[in-house]
Amino acid sequence: MKRSSKKDGGEEVDLSPEEIDFLKEQFFSMDKHNQGSINQYELRSVLEAVGDYPTDDKMRLISQMLEEKGFRKIDLTAAMKAWSYLKELNTKDEDEIDNDICKRYTVNAFVAMGGNIDRSGSVRKQRLIDIIKVEFGLTVDIEAMFEEAGLDIDEELNFYEFTCLLEAGGSQRASRICSLFSVASVG
Repeated sequence: MKRSSKKDGGEEVDLSPEEIDFLKEQFFSMDKHNQGSINQYELRSVLEAVGDYPTDDKMRLISQMLEEKGFRKIDLTAAMKAWSYLKELNTKDEDEIDNDICKRYTVNAFVAMGGNIDRSGSVRKQRLIDIIKVEFGLTVDIEAMFEEAGLDIDEELNFYEFTCLLEAGGSQRASRICSLFSVASVG
């Protein structure tokens, strides 16, 4: 399903043509008196009918956005804008969850390597090298990772340095190495 920004009634919406058609069906089924508008409770029902289930907080944000955009009543254009905005809010939530998971993996790997859960303590550089090269026999150039991270560490890394090291390898390498460190600490 191709997504596109579409102007409808002067308002940008990030909905595919199929989504717009589906929303129209739900909107008009909710507009029982054929007034061309629905109320807040009916908007929530329309959004649920199209498969998105807004929380009370998100409904408040949607109402606030519609008010700021000058919508006095919720017509079809406002409903499309509301659904587009809800999708945007949900995407932000997913990104925050992904970031939280990434942070948790990094903290878990740091702890697995000898650091503390409160991000204090340190991890021995040689232990990192041993796990990558000896235990797992990987060809990852850890010295190049240190260079990419701008780290000149001889002995131990604090949490910040450990994070910089992982980020220097890119997200795929970082998640792989975090997993290896966690496995190595269990074994």
